[in-house]
Amino acid sequence: MEEKRLALLIDAENASSKYIDAIISELKKYGVITYQRMYGDFTSPNLADWHKKALKHAIVPIQQPRYSSGKNASDIMLVIDAMDILYQDKTDGFCIVTSDSDFTRLVNRLREEGMFVIGMGKSDASKTFIAACNEYKFLDKIVDEEVKETSKAKSHKESNHDSKGDSITPIGEIKSAINELIQQSENNGEHANLGSTKSNLQRLFPDFDERNYGYSSMRTFIEEATKFETMQKGTAICILRSSDHGKDIEKEVEKFVQKAAASTVELGTLGRMIATEYPDFKYKDYGYARLSKYVSSVPGVQIENNLVTAIL
Repeated sequence: MEEKRLALLIDAENASSKYIDAIISELKKYGVITYQRMYGDFTSPNLADWHKKALKHAIVPIQQPRYSSGKNASDIMLVIDAMDILYQDKTDGFCIVTSDSDFTRLVNRLREEGMFVIGMGKSDASKTFIAACNEYKFLDKIVDEEVKETSKAKSHKESNHDSKGDSITPIGEIKSAINELIQQSENNGEHANLGSTKSNLQRLFPDFDERNYGYSSMRTFIEEATKFETMQKGTAICILRSSDHGKDIEKEVEKFVQKAAASTVELGTLGRMIATEYPDFKYKDYGYARLSKYVSSVPGVQIENNLVTAIL
């Protein structure tokens, strides 16, 4: 299979040089880099590190001094170069490294011409720019990502997707989308494929990358962050419903009630929690005609007058 030819264009004034190794490493997963350029006023002390570190990867610096405080000549030059490269018909895609929404129209234009566009930048990047890209990589989330101990990883994952001020899609939205994708496959009498599921998620959420949430691989993400498990079938990895799915829900119900004030919650509140955390859950699948009957069967809680109380 022929590799994609990719043009790497870096807005050096809107990205940190400490990510240069990660940028190159990440982009090489998609194909061969045929153009490597970075744009900025490299006479500025702020960009001195870019000039030094870029030499390692033979990235060509495009020097653009600031002629006035109101206009950014390097941004304009990046756009001009991107269009020149596009019409030379020597690339299959672009990687634009920036967090600046000003490049959104450029990305839209490149995609209109059939180009595959990867964006890279920080997690506070413009949501508009992220949505315009085929895929967007949060460099501050994936650089130096280490496999952590389970307890530490969970804490880290919670802080990642609950952080205020960043543009990462909340993990709850990702889980809901996974549930829908799995359900679609099951409706077709098939098991969902791990690789296809990730591709579908990236179409829905261009910023999706399991490393944003502290997981080292998609398989680990599915097995630890969702209520599904994986199985190797030949060369493919399939996603299956966990055999412990029902027990997981029961444990979640117990935990939710125990944490509530006075260890008591209204049945309706509990039902909404279950629907949010387990969108595919249907109490009738477990043989109960009403939610109250299902809840009364859960060990560790009791129900009376539509109030669910923990048995301590």
